[in-house]
Amino acid sequence: MNHVAKVRQTNYRNNAGGVFVIIVACCCLVIVPLIIIASQFGMYTVDKYRVQNVVDAAGLLAANDMARIVINDPNFGYVALSNYAPIGKGTIADDGEPLPVLGINTLIGTIRQNTILAHDLGNPTMAALAERDRLAAEQTIDTLNNTLSQALSGNQKQQVLDMQGARVDPLQDVTKYLKANLPVNVELESIKLSNGWLREGGRTTIPVTQPLQLSEVKPENTQQGFIKPFIKLPAAGKPFTFAGLGDTSTIVLAKEFQPRDKEHICSIVKIETVLKVHRPETPYAGTILSKMPIAACCQPYSLPDVGAGGVMTLRFTSGPVAGLTSWSDFLSDTNFRDRQLLRYDVTGGDYQRDLSARKRRLQNDYENTTAHEFSENLYYWLRSGHLTPRIDSVRTMLNEQFQSGSNQVYAYEFTREGTISRRIIDKDPFPPGVTSDAQFSTIADTRIQEDRTPIVIFRNNVKRLGTINGGKHAGQPLAGNPINWCELQEYGGGEQLAARLGRGRVGTGLVMTDPNYIASANVPNPVTDLFRNLTGQATQQPRKSFYSGGLALDIEIGGCRPSTAMLDLERQKKMKR
Repeated sequence: MNHVAKVRQTNYRNNAGGVFVIIVACCCLVIVPLIIIASQFGMYTVDKYRVQNVVDAAGLLAANDMARIVINDPNFGYVALSNYAPIGKGTIADDGEPLPVLGINTLIGTIRQNTILAHDLGNPTMAALAERDRLAAEQTIDTLNNTLSQALSGNQKQQVLDMQGARVDPLQDVTKYLKANLPVNVELESIKLSNGWLREGGRTTIPVTQPLQLSEVKPENTQQGFIKPFIKLPAAGKPFTFAGLGDTSTIVLAKEFQPRDKEHICSIVKIETVLKVHRPETPYAGTILSKMPIAACCQPYSLPDVGAGGVMTLRFTSGPVAGLTSWSDFLSDTNFRDRQLLRYDVTGGDYQRDLSARKRRLQNDYENTTAHEFSENLYYWLRSGHLTPRIDSVRTMLNEQFQSGSNQVYAYEFTREGTISRRIIDKDPFPPGVTSDAQFSTIADTRIQEDRTPIVIFRNNVKRLGTINGGKHAGQPLAGNPINWCELQEYGGGEQLAARLGRGRVGTGLVMTDPNYIASANVPNPVTDLFRNLTGQATQQPRKSFYSGGLALDIEIGGCRPSTAMLDLERQKKMKR
């Protein structure tokens, strides 16, 4: 019995020893590697968190680069994702002065607002012009989307530039940033940048059109008073959509990203990277977790539109004309019986100022009327104000009665609040009878009630925009003389009024080194030292019309007294000699 017990005890010990060996083997071959891998997953998670922050920052850098990219559009001039003031060295017009850059959302919002206004007024001329701009803007969007895509891919057919004329290469900038800021054990293996849009999320800086009841925007399509991006917002049955652009560049949800298409302004940048993580201390686990794909999506910024709007002057050389007592009368075809209507464009310089300038007679390819000319010129002046004028303010302006008095000059301007300022100015800061290079003028010989026969002259300086088609001033308003006329009482100005209009020292944050520099030589180099900031330090020099506002449109109504039309006749006689 003792022998049997000893055998059983020995077998039990052998079995127990075998189980122990199995347990130890399992720990060594399974549990320990799992613990090692788990610890590596922890380290991987920590590394991924650190790397994600770097990739996010790189995405914001790419978004900033996208906002800097400027295209030169044949219809609207310099356009980008962001607005920029007229201070760029790379956006110089033929007159030697810088031009503003129009943000794409500002452009779309302007056209949409003018579409609503035209249909609210029941004005087919303005509606047709808004539709023409809308179709042209679709081409602008395509060009901008393609330019952004090429810049992000690194396959630039031609150099992409910012408003200072500096090259913008997001792929190069992001690659350089990642290599300089990734952890020492992380290597950049591949990178891809692309632009697109978001199914949900993002924001815009475009306020809802005012008044709200005319905005044609549902409450669910707004956020905090601003229009939501990437959704269809029809106006008068026409489709509109806005880009995602904020006050600053921000990170957005990558899961909402959609690739570039032709239906949206593709302002969102997606960065996709594959990173290689080196872990020499644990080769086995390091091999498993050596690849780290990281992605991020970012929305670029858009700066405020600070350079919008020009002055419209309305001149009655012999006092208001009976039957034409407000702007509403100007827009009604029933008030006019036209005898002759002559349309011109200007070539070779500013007409009445440059000796080489000529007026070229245009053939009317549509039935034109004096009321049509008033509507068309009003549209282009309102367009120069971008999103500033409220629709109800335009209505008020149209219904405001003219005062009685001879040889009065009304000056119309947009205020920061969206209202339209109208005042009579005793002294005119703008050159008489001048039409900008490549812009338009019209002479309407018409008849109104009581057989009165006024002559109406339109001089439009802002119809054609940009350096491609807009002439030497690129469709920008003509600066007045003196430059600071908006602050001088003799020109109907003043510091408080100028500030309300976003002009002058308070409105622009600039001071002039010599307000009378045109008539003097006190400024050694007016191109670089005419304006300084409020502390007296040197600053980038804006376009001269930026300080006080320039002449966008001049309308002269005469017939009883000699008008500046005589200047045109005298010039034509001199040319014939």
